[in-house]
Amino acid sequence: MPAVAEDIVVARVVTTGRIYAYTAAGMQGLYIIDVTDPIHPVTASAFDTPGVAWRVAVDATTVPGRTYAYVTDRLHYLYIVDVTDPNHPVRAATYSGFADGLRAGGIAVANGYAYVGTISKVFILDVTNPERPREIWYTLTTEHLVARLVATGHYLFAYGDPGDFRIINVADPRNPFVSRRYDTRGESLNVAAGPPPLGQEIPLAYIASGSRGLQIVSGFDPQQPHRIGWFDLPGNAYGVALERRVDGTYAYVTDRDGGLHVIAISQPTQPVQLTAHDIPSSAWRVTLVGHHAYVAAGDAGLRIVDTTDPAHPVAAGVYPLPYARAVAAVGDYVYVTDRTYGALYTINVADPAYPVLTSIFATPGGAYDVALDGTLAYIADGVAGLRILDVSKPDEPREIGALTTPGVAVDVHIAGHLAFVAGREDGLYIIDVSDPAHPLALSTYHTSEKVWAVAPVGSYVFLANGTAGVCILDVSNPLHPVEMDAYDTLGFAWDIAVVADVVVVADEQGGLLVLRWYGSQRAFLPWIGWRLR
Repeated sequence: MPAVAEDIVVARVVTTGRIYAYTAAGMQGLYIIDVTDPIHPVTASAFDTPGVAWRVAVDATTVPGRTYAYVTDRLHYLYIVDVTDPNHPVRAATYSGFADGLRAGGIAVANGYAYVGTISKVFILDVTNPERPREIWYTLTTEHLVARLVATGHYLFAYGDPGDFRIINVADPRNPFVSRRYDTRGESLNVAAGPPPLGQEIPLAYIASGSRGLQIVSGFDPQQPHRIGWFDLPGNAYGVALERRVDGTYAYVTDRDGGLHVIAISQPTQPVQLTAHDIPSSAWRVTLVGHHAYVAAGDAGLRIVDTTDPAHPVAAGVYPLPYARAVAAVGDYVYVTDRTYGALYTINVADPAYPVLTSIFATPGGAYDVALDGTLAYIADGVAGLRILDVSKPDEPREIGALTTPGVAVDVHIAGHLAFVAGREDGLYIIDVSDPAHPLALSTYHTSEKVWAVAPVGSYVFLANGTAGVCILDVSNPLHPVEMDAYDTLGFAWDIAVVADVVVVADEQGGLLVLRWYGSQRAFLPWIGWRLR
């Protein structure tokens, strides 16, 4: 789509059974996309509105046999488009009679009426004849923009900036009743209607309020809505590691706002957070050895957490470092990269309660990440590329090979004789390390966004691709990697891990995403669950 998708409604055409997505696409107007086959969406048509298409609603009940799309436009208009034939949309009417001008308002249609949000008001139009919309009333709601409207039964949920939520009874559209204001204290992002509680008439409102999480609001008192539930999503997920046990599979997620979250993902469609262990700084990366999690916790250094009981992790030890960025572990030794001084710290954790520094190896670059393979340590060293160390003697690490990469090396994983290095804006580097003293660059794959982390599995590599989400490459021929598919996540994909057919993504503000891998026939990754709190 050659524009920003501002709003979307999905509806089935009864006569054909096909499913269409009606998208308000900003400067490009209304886009209609056939999504009957969700893996292969096809643009059916487009209808250009002169301004900026902002919100959209679809009505297939008011006029028998006809379907209409209602599009609000930032340039003060409501466009009513006949989309009965999705391949040939036709303008039915344009309405511009709003007293204060329509500006990025919400739109809802129900029971022969269209409800249009503007600054401070909700206008009610009779659209029993969509070709001749007729204003019958408007009601004052707020001092701000009414950005979202949801019609449910005889009630209208109005959500405006900043965090202003109201319930409007429109049983008599000429005399609507507006509730008092409920302040979500968060951003006005979206609102959905859910079934009313037993014995009540007014549906529950589920409000996405940005930094204030998901709020569930009841209109049991028609004059004063009140919150009855809250699911807080404060964290910014950065790193993730997976552990498979006899009793299930667990994801350990680091939170850059401070914390280690333990989440049970044995049933990926229903991930359940067991607990969150407080870390007094930014938790960047985590690795697991036995029943201990080793967390690179920024200026809080190395944090060691006993995970014998995943539901009740216990602080086991700490080793202060200038700025711990990444961590790898094997046996009694933990290797931590330090971003402040550009160094690899080797720490003996035979007694986790009393970790002991064994050695420090200064690197020429930024020391972003470290991966272990036998007695070798591979460091993604920022502008200095890939550094390869012999750590057979933990107290005397020595560099045996290096390869300078064009960009900034930020993550590294080893699979067989290949090193896969995330090069941020320069994409993915595939390097032959069969001779560690003479690493050989085989290929580079450039993506649309920065590559922050890699996870090789068999002949595939999964990339954490920042704002572009997840990218999957076929590297069966490492000289010529081929993109299989991509999945756009909710936030910013920082880290990625794969176990069996489950792909887990640390998606910063998007939390923990759990995706399913369907194999080489089609590398499509439908979202099956996430949770971070």
